[in-house]
Amino acid sequence: MGMLIDGQWVQEDRIYQDGDFKRQASVFDHPLDAELAASIRTEPGRYHLIASQSCPWSQRTLLVRALKRLEEVLPLQIAHGPRLEGYAVNGGAAWEVPGSGQGIVNMHELYSLADPRYTGRVTVPVLWDSASQRILSNESARIIRLLDLVPALEGAPDFTLLPRKLAQEIDDFSQRIHSELCNAVYRAGLARRQDVYEVAVEEVFSMLEELELRLSRQRYLFGALLTEADLRLLPSLLRFDSVYHGYFRCSRKRLTDYPNLWAYTRDLYSWRGVEETTDFQAIRSGYFLNDGDGNPYGIIPVAPEIDWLEPHGRDALSSACVTSRNEEIFSIDPVRLLHIGEA
Repeated sequence: MGMLIDGQWVQEDRIYQDGDFKRQASVFDHPLDAELAASIRTEPGRYHLIASQSCPWSQRTLLVRALKRLEEVLPLQIAHGPRLEGYAVNGGAAWEVPGSGQGIVNMHELYSLADPRYTGRVTVPVLWDSASQRILSNESARIIRLLDLVPALEGAPDFTLLPRKLAQEIDDFSQRIHSELCNAVYRAGLARRQDVYEVAVEEVFSMLEELELRLSRQRYLFGALLTEADLRLLPSLLRFDSVYHGYFRCSRKRLTDYPNLWAYTRDLYSWRGVEETTDFQAIRSGYFLNDGDGNPYGIIPVAPEIDWLEPHGRDALSSACVTSRNEEIFSIDPVRLLHIGEA
């Protein structure tokens, strides 16, 4: 895929160590505070989110942006198109960097604009500050927590995806989900040694079995509450049968073979903004044309037949709930994001 070395694009990628895929840490991974979150609401259009519809890490940020109703204050640029030099910003056409008056075609040019000596991979999502001409973050976990802090619109439910009482548990479990599922599918799909592949696949299906059991007795990962952990997991589940099961060789079972996990995914799919931020064609083409080296002729498979709108029945376990800023739990209509009543 290529990378930047001292601000110069090279067709090199340091993602393998002895046949094992190693995800590099984000470079622009700095704390993002409540003052910055407030300014997203008070200075609409200053900050810009650049994301890809194929990338699961990007979709996390798109999900929180939609749930928090930030579409009008946080402009979105979808990075798409042929990855000739990594991600194209605008399908291969020029895009004017907000606040700079400068046109770019590829994401690596934005990285070089922010740091002329940058060395590393060029990834999405990116949160761009048009006033200071800086990349504030290219770490999805940081960005979604920042967006969660943005004050709600007047009259809209003001809830948090990270209740204080559950914060450490959410952190710990989300890290396991990342290691044993979200990143493990990449370690399986991009492995260049059989033993590395088999270890990764075992982790993936052990985690799926654990999630299946956990979700047999509660609606979401932390009971009746929708939390950040659910939105960090969801993009990987949305991609499982279309990409990870076949192309990434995680072929022991499909998502649809897990009754509770499959119903849980359809439940989350019904929440405001999820269907709108899920483009299965972009997902399939993004992976099959750009990730891995097992598709030399660039053939995009026919999509599996999956009914995402089939009734999920998860209401039988509990109502859907969220936590307010002052730690009060209330029921919510997932589709319209309307406060229903106290839980």
